[in-house]
Amino acid sequence: MNSNEIVDNFLNFLDVPKRENDISFLNDLIKSHQLKVRWENLTKILDYERGYATGDYIPPIEKYYDRIMNHGYGGTCWTISIGCYWLLKQLGFDVHYLYMDPGHLCLRVNLEQPYYVDLGFGAPLFQAYPLHESFVANDNRETFEYTVSTDSIKIIRNPGPAKTLNTNPVTIEEMLPIIKSSNNWNSSFALKDIMIFGYVENIPTSLTNHTLKQYFPTHKSEQELSGEELEYWITNRFHMNYELYKAAVEIFNRSRTNTD
Repeated sequence: MNSNEIVDNFLNFLDVPKRENDISFLNDLIKSHQLKVRWENLTKILDYERGYATGDYIPPIEKYYDRIMNHGYGGTCWTISIGCYWLLKQLGFDVHYLYMDPGHLCLRVNLEQPYYVDLGFGAPLFQAYPLHESFVANDNRETFEYTVSTDSIKIIRNPGPAKTLNTNPVTIEEMLPIIKSSNNWNSSFALKDIMIFGYVENIPTSLTNHTLKQYFPTHKSEQELSGEELEYWITNRFHMNYELYKAAVEIFNRSRTNTD
């Protein structure tokens, strides 16, 4: 499949028609992507052994988009941001990578002004935000505070950690040591548990190992899933390929055993 076919198929998957590159089109892409593409570390785990052998932990674009459109997956910030960068470049947007310390990749898109775009954070960010303006975003699950000062941009998530955004563009080559570090089984947050986050019927929903949490407007629900319930949720609610899930869990269990 060539690049134009991937773009057309993905826009069809998002149900967002191609049109002029303005803030409205960008925001429609962001909102649909957030609702339809999962934040998950299963594909990171699936790519680990090839990455360890070759030094390249990022899947080819064709594989990345195939996993989204045909298997219900997505990725972590690294793969999602790289995939979104590629898509926006193909569409003709002026897009650049930004690094958020510690350990997060997001995007800058320049239109009539520079915008902060972040699709790989599992955060309630359903639009592009002016890069140099403070804002607060929230949903049933969390509050996300983006605070601009004279010398920095601070991001505070409640619940969650604080990070600092550097507004100067970076290259993937500069990020390679950090990407490698994010694949270290002894230290990486993204390899501590099996994790999935997405929107199930527009409800923020997370699955960490066997613990399912849903964040409704009036309450949070939490339950431990049996093996049968887990398969049901992976297959019928998250709409993810269960065979890929099992393959990732097998690598995870083997790798965690070797590091514990």
